[in-house]
Amino acid sequence: MGAFQSHDAHDHPTPDAFDLTLDVTVAEGALPPRYETSSASQFAIYAQETVQVEGSNWVPVRTGLSFAMPFMLILLVRGAGLEWEVQERVVDYDATGELVVLVRRPRSGHHLTRIVAGSRVGVGVVLPIARPAFALYQPRADEGEAV
Repeated sequence: MGAFQSHDAHDHPTPDAFDLTLDVTVAEGALPPRYETSSASQFAIYAQETVQVEGSNWVPVRTGLSFAMPFMLILLVRGAGLEWEVQERVVDYDATGELVVLVRRPRSGHHLTRIVAGSRVGVGVVLPIARPAFALYQPRADEGEAV
């Protein structure tokens, strides 16, 4: 089995091919996340519904996916070089709701008007994190401003 699991009972067809098993709730009509190549470290995230994109305002795109991240891991959601910009987002281990990706037209003149259900709307990558304590200090009067 892999090094980490988000819960103990999984029957993955190729458990040694992965380092981690994530619990992902997939709503009816949603596409599950998918690695597009066998060696990819990031996975595709798809739009669950068609949305209109007008102007340069951020538009929410539902994915129908909810990720249960293990403690000390995050999911970074980012753009995939598509015809739209994606607002980067971090999904922490305490996130409980559906992943909604915010997109907008790029400022470079693309005339995107909609994102169709089933389109790759972004990519996700799972990363380990540190959660440090903070040692706070005040500068001494003779040391001047802290930089």
